[in-house]
Amino acid sequence: MNRALRLPTWVSLIIVIAMGLVVQAGEPAPTQSVDTRLPDNALQLLKDRCGKCHGPAEPESGLMLMTLAGVAQGGDGGAVVAPGDLAASALWQRVANDEMPPDDPLGDDERALLRRWIEAGTPGLADGSETDHWAFRHLADVTPPASDDPRVRGDIDRFVTVRLAEAGLGFNDEADRATLVRRVSFDLTGLPPSPDEVAAFLSDQGDGAYERMIERYLASPHYGERWGGHWLDTAGYADSNGYFNADTDRPLAYRYRDYVVRAYNADLPFDRFVCQQLAGDELAELAGYGPGGDVTPAVIELFEATHFLRNAPDGTDSSDGNPDEVKADKYKALEGTLQVVGSALLGLKLQCARCHAHKFEPIGHDEYYSLQAVFYPALNVDDWVKPKERVVIAAEAQRLARWEADTARIDAEIAAARQRFTAWTNEHRPPGVVVFADRFDDLAQSLSAQWSNTAPVQDDAAATAPPALGEPAVTLDAVTPDNIALDDVSLDNVAAPAAAVRDGQLAVIESGQPGDRAISTRDVFDWTPPRKGDWIQVTFDLVADSVSDGGAAAQRVAYFIALVGFHEDPARGGNILVDGNPAGGASVHVRYPGAATSPLGTVGGQAYRPGHNFGVRVTNVGDAGFRLEHLVDGSTEGDSLTLAAADLPDGGFGFEYCCGRSFIVDNVVVETSDPAASNEVREQYTADLQAEQTRRDKAVSALESQRRENPGRIAWVSEQGAEPPEVFRLARGDYKSPQEAVPPAAPSVLDEEENRATFTAADPPVTHTSGRRLALARWLTRPDSKAAALLARVTVNRVWQHHFGTGIVATPDNLGYSGAAPTHPELLDWLAGQFVRDGWSLKTLHRRILTSATYRQSSAPSATAARVDPDNALLWRFPLRRLDAESLRDAMLAVSGELDVRMGGSYVPTSRVSVSEVVVDEATNGAHRRSVYLQHRRTQLESVLQTFDAPSVVFNCTRRDSTTVPLQSLALLNSDFVRRRAVALSSRLARDVGDDDGARIEHAYQLALARPPRDAELAASRAFLAEQPLAYPQRDDAAAAAWVDFCQMLLASNAFIYVE
Repeated sequence: MNRALRLPTWVSLIIVIAMGLVVQAGEPAPTQSVDTRLPDNALQLLKDRCGKCHGPAEPESGLMLMTLAGVAQGGDGGAVVAPGDLAASALWQRVANDEMPPDDPLGDDERALLRRWIEAGTPGLADGSETDHWAFRHLADVTPPASDDPRVRGDIDRFVTVRLAEAGLGFNDEADRATLVRRVSFDLTGLPPSPDEVAAFLSDQGDGAYERMIERYLASPHYGERWGGHWLDTAGYADSNGYFNADTDRPLAYRYRDYVVRAYNADLPFDRFVCQQLAGDELAELAGYGPGGDVTPAVIELFEATHFLRNAPDGTDSSDGNPDEVKADKYKALEGTLQVVGSALLGLKLQCARCHAHKFEPIGHDEYYSLQAVFYPALNVDDWVKPKERVVIAAEAQRLARWEADTARIDAEIAAARQRFTAWTNEHRPPGVVVFADRFDDLAQSLSAQWSNTAPVQDDAAATAPPALGEPAVTLDAVTPDNIALDDVSLDNVAAPAAAVRDGQLAVIESGQPGDRAISTRDVFDWTPPRKGDWIQVTFDLVADSVSDGGAAAQRVAYFIALVGFHEDPARGGNILVDGNPAGGASVHVRYPGAATSPLGTVGGQAYRPGHNFGVRVTNVGDAGFRLEHLVDGSTEGDSLTLAAADLPDGGFGFEYCCGRSFIVDNVVVETSDPAASNEVREQYTADLQAEQTRRDKAVSALESQRRENPGRIAWVSEQGAEPPEVFRLARGDYKSPQEAVPPAAPSVLDEEENRATFTAADPPVTHTSGRRLALARWLTRPDSKAAALLARVTVNRVWQHHFGTGIVATPDNLGYSGAAPTHPELLDWLAGQFVRDGWSLKTLHRRILTSATYRQSSAPSATAARVDPDNALLWRFPLRRLDAESLRDAMLAVSGELDVRMGGSYVPTSRVSVSEVVVDEATNGAHRRSVYLQHRRTQLESVLQTFDAPSVVFNCTRRDSTTVPLQSLALLNSDFVRRRAVALSSRLARDVGDDDGARIEHAYQLALARPPRDAELAASRAFLAEQPLAYPQRDDAAAAAWVDFCQMLLASNAFIYVE
């Protein structure tokens, strides 16, 4: 970057600001923690170290050690523990003698824990009458414990203070008001509070001020973006199919994202939210919708909700042609859906049961396929519907009419803009000008070679004959690089040419002419023109032309067109792509000597004619489809090509599609050789043409940005008929080894007389589908059932995790035997019970948590508390947390005054600008929208987000990592994104408060940190701004540059990127 930072001043200012942040650096090293929950700790030890052999599926010696009930029951040899008696406890004897676990005996600390538990009388040990795991029980009727702590504000605090008192700890002091408003704002909206919001809260001294502040943020539309984003992680949402190299677009997925945001903003009861996602199409039928019926907003939302069942990776749009691979890909998509359902709704890891009975959970091999049978009618492997075809057309009549009128207007205005460009070209073009020459003289020298003949060639000798007088000639301008590297693979003079290669590989296409080579990557498509004959090779000059799906322009590709009159030689090429970017190229000019009497060849319905530019525009229209339009002088000629996947036939048309974007082909130029234009005229015309083309492109881009997706197209999941297919258990998970048929059912561990886990249809029944998904949804949300209890626990635990950094159960996708034990089991059940009684209202749950004294604590460290509870599992302070990736990006945009708060609609595209960097083009419409609206491509995460731990969603993400690595600091200091925000923030300060340094510093801190600078920070800031201009001795704007550095320092500080 072309800037200099005077490091001593810069670093000292960072340190001063960091001192204002509550950190734990310098605390005494924690000593061994005190065990306050001996039964839980002992059981967790047995699960972690013994569960592999003594799990619920065929436990060795009949001894199941995953629950206290299992320990109490003993094994084939009888009881294994005797409360208070080590000598009589067979379990202890095996462990003490290093016999168990056989390959990795317990360590000293682990043995000591087990010994303390047995000597204490094995507290918590079940008597064998209750054999189910805590998560699979009905919700306990819990009464909050009594507490005499004066800090208690609500029932949550009673549970927490009792646990703290057991450990000899208590609450931290309450955080100051400025800290609380920043904490609540980020927690509920993912954005920093504005100075006005902070001032409003600080000035409200009345009773209930804190609660009123919470209500303002719960009512903000940004709440749905923040908490809907959490659910999108859990549901595995992505804007691409995420399948190895074929990470193709999901252009309609955004409608599910928008449905989720609306549902959270409306506080849709969570049980209804779940039902709609599992069976929205079946609910629509019960609401009265039928094929051809009236479409209402409610019906549309139900259809959009079903996209939950197609969030899993699905590569079947681009599966290999091998039938075995194709079928395997279908099963992978089905299995991915079960994985998402299991972890998101049941809090269980189901995938182990695909091949055998689950070793750690009470889920049989047959039960996995019974659950699969619920979804199989909608994801029928033997009657598969590809992702791009899982679309329903449904829209309100008025909305559809408005869209059609807007589309017609946009199309007409774009056509007019292109026609104006065509008219300008015809008026100003001098004779003989190559309009779109494709040359890169700075990369390598050019060369020319000629081929000719106007009739089919009869023998090889004729192919090399010079052009006859008066006949058309084709001239190839090409670059001749000696060596080009791609991913450490060098392209040299390879003897064996190839017409095409698979993605990620390289091959050389040679024509026999010096240096005439091309690389082709990507798939080959075909188009056979009406007349087959010989060929002409052309390259594409790809011009940015925004389209309705928001796709950006690709860079450059090459193709062949079959034409009567030229020798067929598909080995000739002339274009090189390096990682999607041009490293060289070639163009073809068709030159007529004198007046033309007959056409050389055609594109579409028009013949090549002297003085005109011919090409093809290829537009990505979504769902892996392309619209091809013939262009004459940049305008649509009428007829369109069609593309179909096929091998390139003799005389066929092929192109290599690059990077999943749209592009314009505009490069075949027919020119006359008499009279010739002077070089000066050509150069002036080229300059004028570029300016005119830029004006056209900007006009077209502005119009395209107004284009909206057809409101009637919804990506959904439904079934092909009411008669469901049979589903079989697959031995070892192999679809080639079907065994017995299985009924549709949920895991039997949640089965009960009042809520059977085996079902075949919904009640009341639906007629157009099997009704199985609706039956599952109702079973899962039935009041007072084990299933609903599990769903409530999973949901409440996940909300707690997002507020405190770690859930009451630290493994949010695994509440089963192999998951972590809850730190506050009674609190979890009490919260889950309240959640259900409150009508499954998430906003009521937020209020309950955020108004607690537990949440309102300071993050200040305590050496004493850290020695007792180093992980803060007992919640003796509010955890200090770094902003997640999206909140960090969005906060920078908000503070700099650039945040685009438009909601909904298609994603903002990202693009790979280098092997290691994926960005949002700053010129893209919507580039400054919130991160939830950026393109979520599984294999191509935006670089700033990825650096700060945004997940690469393979299936789904129920808990994010929060790392601290050097790359993050480097990004904050060197990222173009961060630097641009610093420039914008500096401009905002000057715009808002003028030139006074003190006022600017004060405003900067209020914007970034929601508080004024402390005395030391103010002094360090003034010193920095006085000294930093010296880093720019050659610049007239050194003071302004120092202000930008100051703003970047503030955005890079811990005080900004952490929330106390």
